[in-house]
Amino acid sequence: QSTQIDGGAGNTAADPQAVLSAGIQDISNTLVEDFRLNDVLRIILETMYRAMGFKRVLLCVRDARSNSMCGRFGFGPEAGELAKQLRFSLAAQPDNVFNVATARGVDVLISDVDDPRIAARIPPWYRKSVAARTFVLFPLMIKSRAVAMIYADKDLPGELRVSEQELAMLRTLRNQAVLAIKHTG
Repeated sequence: QSTQIDGGAGNTAADPQAVLSAGIQDISNTLVEDFRLNDVLRIILETMYRAMGFKRVLLCVRDARSNSMCGRFGFGPEAGELAKQLRFSLAAQPDNVFNVATARGVDVLISDVDDPRIAARIPPWYRKSVAARTFVLFPLMIKSRAVAMIYADKDLPGELRVSEQELAMLRTLRNQAVLAIKHTG
């Protein structure tokens, strides 16, 4: 018997850390067995989505042919549509937050895309295709190269708040995704 904890669409789970912890445990158990990469990645995204109450969580994957990061799949309203919009070149100089995250392997949390200190670093393609005013990026790096990235957002500026413990757990989930990719690669 399992309890369904609903996050997503702006509703944070009753205990985000408990949901994150349970997800991390599930994935740890899965990684020691034979697993399908997409299944593990879906569990990771769904855990983030439910625990943190993100509006949308998406996985972007590096396309080697075009050397670009492309949205693949995710959770939340219009996630499939957003996956088609989330596409950017990895060859570009890191002048916007997406390229900084993937070039340097740093997590980026933008609490307000219109904040004057950051507004110029939000690329035009993002403003044109995404209504969310706050988002977080978790690049998945293997040998100092971005192979994928997790994108998560909420609608309103300042709505995305993550405690240090939650951030550490989100990073653990991202690291599990990297391990899963390495294992199947």
